[in-house]
Amino acid sequence: MSDHPLPVGTRVTHVNQQWANRRTAPEGTAKIVEARGPYNDGSYEYLVLACRDFSRQPGPGNRMDRETWWSSLAVQSASSQP
Repeated sequence: MSDHPLPVGTRVTHVNQQWANRRTAPEGTAKIVEARGPYNDGSYEYLVLACRDFSRQPGPGNRMDRETWWSSLAVQSASSQP
């Protein structure tokens, strides 16, 4: 698990993207553009630019251009993936 807060610009994946790892998505599937928190439970919230299709690898047909908020409880830095 990553230490939080992660800096803006960090490439990340979501824990529900079980297929995403260093081999299939070495640069992650989203990029942090803003962070908020910490909240009462110690978590943070990240505004990320994520892939359009959550279930597929990033690429020309699946660009990272969709803004969405992800909880730090569900975010892992791409560089710390197994």
